[in-house]
Amino acid sequence: MNKLFSLLMIAVILLSCTAKNKNQYTLNGTVKGVDTGTVYLQKSEDGRLIKLDSTIITEGRFSFKGGITTPEMWSLAFRGNDIIFPFFVENSEIELSVIADSIEKSSVKGSAAQDIYKQYLDQANIIDEKMEEAYNTYKKAREKNDTVTMTKMDTVSDQLEKEMKRMIIDFAKANNKSAVAPYLIMKNSYQFELPELTEIALAFDTSLKASPYYKNVNDRVEILKRVDIGQPAVDFTLNDSLGNPVMLSSLKGKYLLVDFWASWCKPCRAENPNVVKAYQSFNKKGFDVLGVSFDKNREKWIKATQDDHLTWTHVSDLQGWGNAAGKLYGINSIPANVLLDKDQKIIARNLRGEDLIKKLTELLGPPVIAKSGKQIRRK
Repeated sequence: MNKLFSLLMIAVILLSCTAKNKNQYTLNGTVKGVDTGTVYLQKSEDGRLIKLDSTIITEGRFSFKGGITTPEMWSLAFRGNDIIFPFFVENSEIELSVIADSIEKSSVKGSAAQDIYKQYLDQANIIDEKMEEAYNTYKKAREKNDTVTMTKMDTVSDQLEKEMKRMIIDFAKANNKSAVAPYLIMKNSYQFELPELTEIALAFDTSLKASPYYKNVNDRVEILKRVDIGQPAVDFTLNDSLGNPVMLSSLKGKYLLVDFWASWCKPCRAENPNVVKAYQSFNKKGFDVLGVSFDKNREKWIKATQDDHLTWTHVSDLQGWGNAAGKLYGINSIPANVLLDKDQKIIARNLRGEDLIKKLTELLGPPVIAKSGKQIRRK
């Protein structure tokens, strides 16, 4: 009887340990190139890196234990943040082999989510290599002023970008029960307009509801619904360059382009001459611009408005990607803009170059041709 009781107790203990292990992760790692020091376990949240745990590296080995609700993309940081190794963590025994000087050759075993993510990377790398080849061909053609090849490579690049986007959507739908799916869509959400994003979000399995990436994608859908074409503009107040508060709703009465940009954003600076042209051509006919900067440095922000001849009202809270107006409008890539009618209803989004001129011509008639003054043209 005592022997039977002992066996039953051992079985209970083993089952208890097994159940406990299902609710925790064990990360056992080796790192080549960093024999000693501290390794940090961290994750990105709202654009900030959050340190979750740390441990000492002993003879190139380290270990972490803990628990996680649903698989997430975390990372290991060595030598401060000089070396970053991202991977999916889930409640399992995970073996990590990190090569400090060649992160791309590092490996992860024991994470099912990471295995799926690796499949995505393999597909993405094929397209990335084609993109790099097209870019190198374009660069060589530009050196020779070979405009025919440059135009051809622009077309090839556009096609490859569409191919990448299609691949991401198809991959997410094919793996709709894995946290990798909403992670990929969240990471690339700037590429998707509301109809696409809504369709993708509906494809996710409901078992993913605990995933922060699932919530993030669905939150973005709701934000885009609020600022979709036909909706009234969401009001906000930010300070201008002199520190005076400017309320969006105070600018009613004109067609208004709310232009999200930053001094450090090269595509934004390249687009600025087009916005200047639109402003000069239609301002006297009832068109205005409100620049919303994603800068953090006040001096650089103001200097850029002067250098680029941006003579309209500018506002910013100097919070970078944390810009309050940007969050209200779901802006996660710049340049971006929304066009409002005189009653501040949203009538268009992300009009650039000649598309902006065409839309304003449709609304206000032919542009006003300046009698004097230098037109700034995009190079």
